[in-house]
Amino acid sequence: MSISRGTSASASKREGFVDDETSHARKVGGDEILPAPSADKACHARQDSGDAISAMPPGFLKALGRAVADIRRVDELVTSFAYDGRIETEADGETIQAWEGQGAVKRFLANLLSEGGYTCLDVLEQTPTTVQIALRGAAPSPRRLLTLALQSRDGLIERATLRELSPPAGSPPLFAPANGGLLSAVGREAARAEPKWETFDGRVRQKIWRQDGVFAPGNAFLKETMALTTGRLIAVVDETVWALYGERLRAWAASVDVELAAVVSPGNEDQKTLATYTFLLDELKRVDPLRRSEPVLAIGGGVLTDTVGFACACWRRGIPWCRLPTTLLGQVDASVGIKVAINYHRKNGVGHFFSPLHTFIDTSFLHTLPLAEVRSGVGEIMKAALIHDVRIWRLIDLHGERLIDERFHGSAEAAQVIKLSIDAMLQCIGPDLWEEALLRPMDFGHSFSRTLEADGRFQLRHGEAVAVDCVMSALIAEQLELLSTSEADALLKLYARLGLPCTIEGCTADTYKRARDEIIVHRDGLLRAPLPAGIGACVYVDEIDDATIEKAYVRLEAFVTAHPSTKWDVSKGFNEVVSRE
Repeated sequence: MSISRGTSASASKREGFVDDETSHARKVGGDEILPAPSADKACHARQDSGDAISAMPPGFLKALGRAVADIRRVDELVTSFAYDGRIETEADGETIQAWEGQGAVKRFLANLLSEGGYTCLDVLEQTPTTVQIALRGAAPSPRRLLTLALQSRDGLIERATLRELSPPAGSPPLFAPANGGLLSAVGREAARAEPKWETFDGRVRQKIWRQDGVFAPGNAFLKETMALTTGRLIAVVDETVWALYGERLRAWAASVDVELAAVVSPGNEDQKTLATYTFLLDELKRVDPLRRSEPVLAIGGGVLTDTVGFACACWRRGIPWCRLPTTLLGQVDASVGIKVAINYHRKNGVGHFFSPLHTFIDTSFLHTLPLAEVRSGVGEIMKAALIHDVRIWRLIDLHGERLIDERFHGSAEAAQVIKLSIDAMLQCIGPDLWEEALLRPMDFGHSFSRTLEADGRFQLRHGEAVAVDCVMSALIAEQLELLSTSEADALLKLYARLGLPCTIEGCTADTYKRARDEIIVHRDGLLRAPLPAGIGACVYVDEIDDATIEKAYVRLEAFVTAHPSTKWDVSKGFNEVVSRE
């Protein structure tokens, strides 16, 4: 079985996984609220890696050799780099080109290996910080001698510098100036008004703002940030949101002297269709936005923002747009990525990558969410907690039931969970918005959920399907001895307390086997499944055999037999509040 190590952005901050029902929150600098760890009940303590190290990351050369032999393995090599890791090419002591972020690093490495036709790697010389290698391919491809210098921290490469020792006779140098220097670099600008977050990968930039009450009377923040110089706001609004907040939007527009051109659109998953897409195109034709100076604002859940984003991507070959997610799931999961799509023959069967100019996080919309929608969002929050940030786990463990009842509105703990969840998405996918790297931590919870969500028998919301997937994936990790039994037990008990589904009536071990086979096709022929290696850490596996799935399923069935509320049945109706034990 192939296992590749991932990373957690909070790895250097973790104080050990704690299962302590009596812990109390404490203030840890700034606005972070973390549960105090309990040494006597620690289930799985980890040690910090300390300061920057010079040693080569473990397994780096092995991963490099595998990538040279089989370019599909380049993603395993990319996980040796930090999320914002950088690779440079150098000649005559000067930097020629640079790529920053895992997606850009993958582009460089894949191009280097494929264009050169290299299939063999020889390690000629090695020190703690450098390695001299030879890349060879089939004749007449020349043999290339390279030196690679690494700067690492916490076992991950922050910077790699690649230099050719001397080009083969009659061959041009491998690295030569192009486009005057840097081809691609991830950067951040000091924005005048300082957005809370920002994504920029050298091609697209998005600013993500945390601003409650954007539609409060007299609040000109949105008008100024979107630069509505024509005095008109074209807003596509989810029909449920419009029914709840339409009058507020009209009053706000009048208070800041903005003409509101509202388009009311369906926003349910079963309406993420070609018909809704063409309806939006017809509405865009009707309101006729100025091509560059009237960005469209999508207001609604993730389905609505996905569909509107795709319509904007296609109308007149792309018009600017912004989004304001009004659901918990939309705020913690869909607020960073740039994928837009509709369902056509399959979930998200037709789509594009099209970044909004701005995303606005306004938690004042959450207090009217049905509790079932809140729990769906918690399913995605738990994904980030399990695979990336143990701090989220601690907060949910301590406060989760109350936060659900309060609909994640109005408390410091709710604000911190949302912040850390967006941080996790930004750290994991921000450097690779175009998903060029195929080993992605946030694919956790999405190995089985695509099949579950698409199966009409189960009627699962996205976050509910992710929650079920996370449980089975965690129990598979337990079978593979990546996750301790105490951690798996803590996860199952927390799901029961939160009212999250652990499984769904009619879902069998064969269902998970079929889902595994389907996702292998989606992931370019390899499973590439992220699994938790303890709470808040990630590894990737390429093989999960039938026997492992069957053992995990038996373990799951034993738990749901003792805790029947965690096995959902569509007859209950997912719009109802699920009772908790």
